[in-house]
Amino acid sequence: MKVSNPTKYTLRTIALVYLFVLLMVPVGTIFYRSFEHGIVQFWEWITTPAAISALQLSLLIVAIVVPLNVVFGVITALALARGRFPGKGFLQAVVDLPFAVSPVVAGVALILLWGHGGWFGGIESLGFRIIFGFPGLVLATLFVTLPFVAREVEPVLREIGTEQEEAAATLGASNWQVFWRVTLPAIRWGLTYGIVLTVARALGEYGAVTMVSSNYPGVSQTLTLLVHSRYTDDYNEFGAYAAATLLMFVAILVLVLMSLIERRAKSRLVDASESTSGDVELTEVDLTPPHGPASVDAKQIVHPNAQHKEGV
Repeated sequence: MKVSNPTKYTLRTIALVYLFVLLMVPVGTIFYRSFEHGIVQFWEWITTPAAISALQLSLLIVAIVVPLNVVFGVITALALARGRFPGKGFLQAVVDLPFAVSPVVAGVALILLWGHGGWFGGIESLGFRIIFGFPGLVLATLFVTLPFVAREVEPVLREIGTEQEEAAATLGASNWQVFWRVTLPAIRWGLTYGIVLTVARALGEYGAVTMVSSNYPGVSQTLTLLVHSRYTDDYNEFGAYAAATLLMFVAILVLVLMSLIERRAKSRLVDASESTSGDVELTEVDLTPPHGPASVDAKQIVHPNAQHKEGV
């Protein structure tokens, strides 16, 4: 379908205005209010003991949640894309459950399971506190970030098929070698994107963690909870803006690092392919027959894909 230039420019303008109003204006306002009193005041707001502990706690949660989700997500994606087993449809629905269930509902469910009087609440008698402690924050974040890696890797696995894996297995590669040298390089971009989404969601999660957190600074207060606490409890608007800006800085830094890693991996792949293609040379093969007339040439140059035909 051909679209006229006025219609094309109108659609582009509408899209840009929509993104500017809903994205750029709020983010720009937060940045402006954060630095309204100068960078010195901003630095003081983000270097308080509460802010430092909240940042450390958020990064620690990310460091725990991301590896667990990578392992679970890749295994789940392999099962959904390669496996045939009873209950596969049920597993598909379970993986998508965090997309449909509100994070607040997930927090309430965790309280019913792990809280005092819950199904597993007896574990608190052993001195291991789940709800209103750090383990509860990890469980809540795991729940809301569970689908991202699996849902990004599964379509990539379906797209690449199983031919390369079967060829590697036929040549004698073990299951681990097939996964490490064939499957993992093929899914690396989907896996990278799933990791980025997991990190972003883990850093910005509020609904589930607010239900299972005591919101005590240094104990179970993440950056998102710090922003809410400063804005509603302390009536410190500028401190809340500074904490929100710090959270955005961390998220942007993660995105930049992942982009650099992806670009470096692509450049290595291109260099490897160029070096491999440059090493291809024509070889001379000795085709001197063991018995035959002396008129047969001693050496012949064999070109790739050449077919030798003999006449009867």
